[in-house]
Parts: sequence; structure tokens; C-alpha cells
Amino acid sequence: MKHGSYSIGVITLAVLCGLPAFAQVPPAAAPQVPTVKATVEEVLLDIIVRDKKGRPVLDIRPEELTVTDNGVRQTVTSFRLVSGSEAISRDGATAKLDPLRQLRLVTLAFEPLGEIDQRRTARAAAIDLINGEQATNVYYSVVAVNMRLLLLQQFTNSKHALTRAIERATEGYAGPKLMSESDAIMAELRRQLAGQTVNGADQLLVAASQTASQNTVSGKPGPNADFFAPVLARVMLDMLRMDQGALTQGARLSIYALRSLVQGLQSMPGRKSVIYFSTGMYETPELDVPFRNLMSQANRANVTFYSVDTRGVMTAAQNQQAGRELSAAAAASATTVKRTEGAVTKEEVWAMDRAEASGRANVQLAIRQLAESTGGFLIGDSNDLRGPLRKVNEEISSYYELTFNPHIQNYDGSFHPLAVVADRKDLVIHARNGYFALPPEARAIGVETYELPLLKAISDGQALTGVKFRSGAVRLAPRSDGTELLMLVEVPLHELEARPDPARNTLNIHCSITALVKDSKGRVVEKLVRDRPLMVTADQLKMGNLVDKMTLTLPPGGYTVESAVMDRESGKIGTVRSEFTLAPHEKGVGISSITQVRSYTPNVKGLDPNEPFQFQGGSITPTLDTSVPRTQDAALRLFVIVYQDRSMPQKPSLEIEFLKDGQSLTRAPMALPDADAEGRIRCVMTIPAAAIPPGNYEVRATARQGDTSMETSVPVSIAVIQE
Repeated sequence: MKHGSYSIGVITLAVLCGLPAFAQVPPAAAPQVPTVKATVEEVLLDIIVRDKKGRPVLDIRPEELTVTDNGVRQTVTSFRLVSGSEAISRDGATAKLDPLRQLRLVTLAFEPLGEIDQRRTARAAAIDLINGEQATNVYYSVVAVNMRLLLLQQFTNSKHALTRAIERATEGYAGPKLMSESDAIMAELRRQLAGQTVNGADQLLVAASQTASQNTVSGKPGPNADFFAPVLARVMLDMLRMDQGALTQGARLSIYALRSLVQGLQSMPGRKSVIYFSTGMYETPELDVPFRNLMSQANRANVTFYSVDTRGVMTAAQNQQAGRELSAAAAASATTVKRTEGAVTKEEVWAMDRAEASGRANVQLAIRQLAESTGGFLIGDSNDLRGPLRKVNEEISSYYELTFNPHIQNYDGSFHPLAVVADRKDLVIHARNGYFALPPEARAIGVETYELPLLKAISDGQALTGVKFRSGAVRLAPRSDGTELLMLVEVPLHELEARPDPARNTLNIHCSITALVKDSKGRVVEKLVRDRPLMVTADQLKMGNLVDKMTLTLPPGGYTVESAVMDRESGKIGTVRSEFTLAPHEKGVGISSITQVRSYTPNVKGLDPNEPFQFQGGSITPTLDTSVPRTQDAALRLFVIVYQDRSMPQKPSLEIEFLKDGQSLTRAPMALPDADAEGRIRCVMTIPAAAIPPGNYEVRATARQGDTSMETSVPVSIAVIQE
């Protein structure tokens, strides 16, 4: 078929469409209380003071304490003891707490516990904790960290509901079952917030406070009614939204999931605690930065961690692996010292690595550091955790609050160590150990220290080309609350400076990524952040790409994606800006963006049923590169998903069209199989590149079902490779 002077000739369209391997299943006057006023410039500390026998000390005066920030003594600007439902000021005056401003939020976070005894121990301790006598305004939630942050019970003071959630978290369920339950709870939270016209915890608290005051005047139920429901629902959704960034396994997933809890809680007043049940954490060197950032964010958000090691009595066994690693390193090092000739062995090359690993092999060290650095403590080496957890209940009920202004002149991201000491002897003070000096607006959105130069590059608005990369949003499923998207950042590895590692015969690269999605008013609605140290081979450096992605759902409107990537070895930064528009979609067939396929891995085990880029049991690696070399072996492979409207009796159809300069060159209807249980039909189109003349084209896909239709298109460039 010819149009003008352009011809396609014979093009073979091999369209492979199939089902995925997995189915997705007048207000009253407020009482006057002694308050601790904390501005955005001030540091708020809640501290626990005990005597040498572990008993709470409740008569500390502020003049008995010395507080230092970054080594500089600070002036305490406000101080009080919070005890039960009362606040006692520095001059001894006692007043009732405002329950709406003094919520005490406790999150029980459970890692997968493999052994039956570990699950039984954790379950008994957690149920004993929530059944104990509770302080005023204490709300618990239950989450699991299993491939992602899973919500099993939103904040509540219902002991029955909490007990059921704890039992589910400790029954050894597989991830998919817990994911299904978590998704159902999330849907209910969104339903509770439907029509909510205020955004953010502060505005929600104002609305709740007004409602509580009005109901008190009218004789309706008091402050323990459902005024808190929208506040607590928003906190939980914030936690889960933050967690969408976690894409890797093991300790990294745990760190990012815990950071999501902190970021979700940071806007709320009052004391906030996370009780973290796990079997330890192997915190490797590449996780040092995100681990330190987790503790810093917890300290600035006033969140305390209590780590619970569920492995039971392990005092003698904690350091066995560390001893083995250190002995092996010492033996290899001794051999190296004595050697006078011959080749160096692999054990000798790895001696320093094994020596470092020996210091990290005790997996209790990281969770101890997490707790003690945030003002909590480690509970472990016991087969009965109920007694130690009762101390946590004491600390939730009674603690000191103080504030000071550190007068930071330069928010340079440096670490500010904190110390609180008492003049009185034989006291033990649990306090936070420090924070990173970040500007208030950065803290509000949970900024990592390495993000500062990236955010500055984005805010400067200059097009930087130090690192060339691609970034954009891929439209997925139309939903009742908006359109589901996948935000992609794709960095060719050859754009990054590599540092050779002779010991491993690899190359080390390190890049940091920040991408902001802004609405038409310039407000940030979503953020993707990654810090990626990688070891690669020479071939991977030459040909490989780093692809990071994040799913989100946005309402109709215009949006901008502003991205920045920094090569940590060279300090070079690149920026990319793109725009997209989401149209309303009420009824009928839907279609995703067309995305080019970079590679395909068949027969992938354990595919996440929520992963959009999969096809016939295999995994697709997408690319935003729209250029294809015109060679004999090259092919243009395009991926698209058709979304069937299951309320309509007709089956959907799909038509593919090639255009050049706005003129249609060829058009082919495609027969589709039945949709899967979620109404999705995934398609991969394979077109030999050698059959397409060089030039720039547009590929358009139109889905139809009944009297509804939807189309999408993508530009494609067929490039001639010069010999």
C-alpha cells in the first residue's frame, strides 16, 4: 500500500495475544493545657527516664537536663511530663490533655516469621500488649512486611479486631493471601475518605476537632467517637502510598517499608511508636545510607522503634557466624603475610570483605541500633516477650517532651548528633541519637540526604545533560478513581562512570534518582526516589539499562514529570521534563499506552500478579527508547494491554495502524482471545525492522467494545546503522 512517496512494502505483523500466568485475584472553648510548642525550626524530643532498676522516674526538672545538638548545648524552650491523660508543665501545673492533639499511635509490624515457635512467641506477646491497660487515646494498627507493606488492621482501639489481625500476621500465610486482604482494607479506607474535602493531617484534625466540639455541645458522644476515623484512615493510606517505592528484596525492602511507616506518621502530633517483630536484619554496606536515613527521619518525625527479636534465647549463638567469618579472614590474612611466592588465592583476595562481613553477621545488631537510635530498646534473647513489651506500654503512657531551637543557618544535610544527660546519678535516659539537617520543606516530604542536589537541579529548571536518560509515565488501566500509571526512569549504564573492583573482577557504578509528578498547579502529587549502587560486568555497562518504576493512580488532568539523575562517582547530573494529560473515562473499553519491549524473560517463577509488564508467564522489560536499528536481526516489539468493560456483553477488538506524516500506511485488525479474570488482554506485536523503510512513524492502536472506543499511539523511529 502506498501513500505519496512513502511505502512500507510487505510487513509481517506477528501479534501474540494471551492470558497472563496469574489472575489478580458554635464550638465550645478549648481547655487550657500546658503545651509544647514546636515550630518547623524546632526539634521535639520525647524521652524516657528510668532509674538503675528500670523503674520510671517522673520527677525530673528541666534544669537537671543538659541537651546538646551537634555538640552545642541547647536552651530548652518548653518542657512537660505527659502522664496518662494529663500534662504536667515545668512549673508543676497539671491539666487534661486535648485528646484530638495527643493521639498515641502504635504500629505492630511483622516480618515473615518462618518457625512456628517464633510466630507463637510473637503472637502471645503482641496480644498480651494490646490487652493490657492502655493509656488515653492509644490506637494500634497491624501491618506485615511481606514483599511489600501490607495492611492487616487500620488504626483502632478494638482489642477484638487487633487480636484477629495479629493472628493473621503470625499464622505464616503466604504473601498473595495477605496482599488480597490488604488491598480490600485499602479500598475500604478510600471509601471512608470519599468526598473528603480537606487534605493533610492538620486539616483533618481541625475538621475532627470542630465535629467533636459540636457534638459535645449537642450532647452527642464524646471524643472517643468516630471523629478520628478520617484522620487515621489518611495516615494509613499515606503509609501505603509511600511504600510503592520499594521494589527489591530482603533488608532493602524492610528498610523502605519501615520508612513508609515513618513518612505516613510524620504529620501527626503525639507519641508514635513502631513495634518491629523480626528475626534480625543483615544490613549490608550498600544499605548504610538508607538505614541511616530511616533513623534520621524517624527522629525528626518523633517516631520510636522497639525491635523485637522473635528467635528466643540466642545469647551464645548470636556471634557464631561472625566468629566464623572473622576466623576465615584472619587465616587468609596470615597466609598473605607469610607468602613469599605463588599466586594469590581467592580466600586471600576476599579477606578484607570477610572481615567486614564478620562485623555484620550478627543480625541483631541492626535492629538494636534502629531501636536505640530512635529512643526505644531491643527486646530479645527471651522465650517470653510479654514482660519486656509491658515496658513499652509504660513508655507509651508516660514520657517527657521537650523542645529546643538549634538555630541551623545552613541546611547542608549533615548529621547532627543529639545527647541528653542528667545531673542526677544512676539514671538511664532513652532519647533519639540525631538527625540530618534538612530544610523544613524537605522534611515534609521525607527527603533523603542524597536528594538535595537532585531537587535543586529540578527546582532550578535548567536542562542538564551530564547524565542522559529517559523518563515518563506509562498509562495503564482506567479506574473509577482515576487512571493507573507506571512512572518509569531508564538510565543507560554507559552514562555512568565505573570504578573497577579488581578483587571481584567487576565494575562499580552508583546513581541516585529523583522524579516528581506535579499537577497543573505545580503541586507534587507523587515522588520516586532511588539510590542504586551496582556491580556490573563490562558487557552490562556497555549494553545494560537501569529501569526503575513506580505505580500510582491519578485523577483526570494535566501533569508534569520532572526527573533528575546523578552519577555518584563523577557528580554529574542530568534532568528530563515531560508532560502528559489524563482524560476522564467513565465506561467502555480501555487501553494502555503502547510501550516498546527491551527484553523478554519467559517462564518466570513467582511473578507478582499485580505486575503489569508480563506476558504468558514471562516478564517484560519495557523501554522508553522509541528508536529501532534497521538490521536483519532487529525487530520492533510493542506491548499493549486492552481492558475489557465486563458490564458490556460484546468482546473487545483491537486495530493496529501505521502512519507517516499523519497519513495512514497500513491498518490491520487483530482478533483477541478472552480477557483474564481482571478484564485484561495483554498483547505483544513483533515486526521485523528490516521490512520497514528508515524514517519516523506513528503506531496507533484502537480498542473497541460495543459502541465505545479508545486509542493510544507511540512514535517509532527506524534508524539506519552506518557500517
